[in-house]
Amino acid sequence: MSKSYRPTVPIRYAAQILGFVGIDEVYETNGADGLEEFKKWLKAHGAVLSVDNDGEVQIDTKVNLGPSSGTTLCL
Repeated sequence: MSKSYRPTVPIRYAAQILGFVGIDEVYETNGADGLEEFKKWLKAHGAVLSVDNDGEVQIDTKVNLGPSSGTTLCL
């Protein structure tokens, strides 16, 4: 479903939902450590990251959930 309707997901949102950073940490400087840890975790699990026009890092769900990728990273 995210592949069709939400081709990218901001890593700040996903990190918050999955518990890598708290709600308040997302916009504080201390939250950067949690985001960096989350980026490493995503890459270790085969996620493809991209940067949008505003410079925000996104999870590219179209690439991550492709039929030939062999992995399923569900958010």
